[in-house]
Amino acid sequence: MANIKTTFWTLGLLGILTGFALANPDDYKGFRGSEHKITALPSTTVAKTVSEFEIKDWPRNLRTDLKGSSIKVVLPENAPDRPWNDALMRKFRELTGIEVQTIRPGNDTSAVLSSYLREFETGSPHADVYAIDIVWPGILSEYAEDLRPAFGDMSDMVPGLVENNTVRGKLIAVPYFVEVSLLYYRRDLLEKYHFLEPPRTWNELEQQAKVIAKGERANGRGTFWGFLWQGAASEALTCNALEWQISQSGGSLLKPDGTVSLEHAPMVQALERARRWIGTLSPPDVTGQLEDDSLRIWKNGDAAFMRNWPYAYVESTRPDSSVRNQVGVTLMPKGDHPGARHADVLGGFQLMVSKKSANTDAAIELVKFLTSPEIQRVNAATRGYAPTRPALYDSPALKANPFFATLRYVLLNGAVTRPSTATGPQYDHLSTAYFTAVRQTLMGKKSADTAVTELEGELHRLTAK
Repeated sequence: MANIKTTFWTLGLLGILTGFALANPDDYKGFRGSEHKITALPSTTVAKTVSEFEIKDWPRNLRTDLKGSSIKVVLPENAPDRPWNDALMRKFRELTGIEVQTIRPGNDTSAVLSSYLREFETGSPHADVYAIDIVWPGILSEYAEDLRPAFGDMSDMVPGLVENNTVRGKLIAVPYFVEVSLLYYRRDLLEKYHFLEPPRTWNELEQQAKVIAKGERANGRGTFWGFLWQGAASEALTCNALEWQISQSGGSLLKPDGTVSLEHAPMVQALERARRWIGTLSPPDVTGQLEDDSLRIWKNGDAAFMRNWPYAYVESTRPDSSVRNQVGVTLMPKGDHPGARHADVLGGFQLMVSKKSANTDAAIELVKFLTSPEIQRVNAATRGYAPTRPALYDSPALKANPFFATLRYVLLNGAVTRPSTATGPQYDHLSTAYFTAVRQTLMGKKSADTAVTELEGELHRLTAK
């Protein structure tokens, strides 16, 4: 089992910056002025049903000598992804003759990882291809086929993502899409309540959310909330809490050398702040919600602000959305004191081939198809999936959509990472300890001071030699 203190490195901005044109930090003021005017995708560019999801561009170099092979792929997807994934599998079968069965274990990544590990540890994996979270390569490396011979050095990918997926020289998985957490806001409501721009700090968020929610409820929307986020006992809460912690100078959880980095007083204040949101700015059951739960409330028009991933932008523009043409996106808020920073969390999925696959060649062809430039462009335009190939951000389709300008800016200037690669199999234990302590405060089971003190002890135990 890998030790957390061994050669700790993070994907971080250095990896993300490589391959992108650097943005000037002084441009932030101009960025905020322009992103407030972001509009929804034109309806003609958004597929509404699977029958309309026509793939007009695809890789032309796929093998056709594997016809009749059958493979399974596991995709822990958000609910709106399902028809698009079905369409992709149908196109792949049409091109290669390879049959693909999709397994859907749900989108609670903590539960999905547990199910993966049970399969691999018993020696009976259920699938050939697995979508794995950006923080899982170190955990799953021993169960993965080395994809380096099939994919080479992947020089057109974001180098940091390739490095993230490389464990002891072995390419565990191929980057499928990258994402960062974003703050969604209602442009129409900011204007209605005379706010000139979206919140930059947590105090501004609280102020704007309180004013808007009070006004909307007075106008008859009794179920309207100020701020949606994800508090279920899962990796989703780890991401949310890291945004609170890091943005308010509470430390980075672990330092580059693998030692604990947690500033007690700021962390306590961050958790106490979040606790006050529950039942006031946020739904009482937010501690049981994941991303799709937040999105349902948001699309119904019952919130002013929402923390979510990029997929929620495209979903917000669909005909069934009550907030269509009213949605803006910006960086996650930061603290109000010196040293505070925006702390949007880096996420994304990679595609891994099981070492136990009986159809490795067919599985590799599916990975080549799904991670190809052509399919990454399709996924970006229809689902808001951020490509892992920097050159694609300069394509006409993405340049024409200002949402990707926002996303690209966050990748350059706001994304932070979780300490996953170096922790290897230990990361799941570390994350579970973290979100458990956070949730104990949110649920009122322990004071923030007690929960943080106990968390510090547990982190020191997990990182001890």
